[in-house]
Amino acid sequence: MESLSPWRSIWCNPRSTIRSIVDTNPNRSLWILAFIYGFTALLNGFQTFPIALRVGLIPMVGITIILAALWGYLFFAVWSWAVLVTGKLFGGKATFATARAAYAWSCVPLLGNFCLWILLVVLFGSILFFGPQPHLVLSKPAITFLFILLLGKIVFSIWSIVVYLQALAEVQSYSVLRAIGNVILAAIFLGILVAIPIYILVYLSGSGMPETAFLGSDLIQLIQ
Repeated sequence: MESLSPWRSIWCNPRSTIRSIVDTNPNRSLWILAFIYGFTALLNGFQTFPIALRVGLIPMVGITIILAALWGYLFFAVWSWAVLVTGKLFGGKATFATARAAYAWSCVPLLGNFCLWILLVVLFGSILFFGPQPHLVLSKPAITFLFILLLGKIVFSIWSIVVYLQALAEVQSYSVLRAIGNVILAAIFLGILVAIPIYILVYLSGSGMPETAFLGSDLIQLIQ
């Protein structure tokens, strides 16, 4: 693995690649990977929470660039902690640093989404973040190109998940099936931790308890 950069080998050989990384330096390229994840995650979030309507497209992109690395690093930390806590039920043997490295390096395929997001913002930013506009109508070729870019995002995201499950299984020293169970349980665990303060705040504000359907969608967005 020394002769091949982990940025290349992680795509097709995640287990041997992450083993080489955690055996030498589990913090390798951590902030770069945090920026890649944070950039894509924040732009995904800003589509749901339309901050561009308040500050404009260019300031929104600026905010994304400034906060990306910190957001990514914080998510790496919180998610890795949840995986470690729940992973003990599956016999996981990872440390915080190795669990974090597994998730961080699984974000390498998101480099594809990083590049696609730049294209999307440059070519379709107004529609993506401001919604349909009467004065702006896309041609059929433009709609087709937009569909291809969005499909590409899905492909890279799925690849990232596959890499992560393999990398997590390696650092936890268990099977991919257990890795899937660990990820599901960690997501539920974090969802509960997020739901509790939300319910308390809503209750204290006197607005009444939110309907389950709306809370579910909020939790999904927060976990992502």
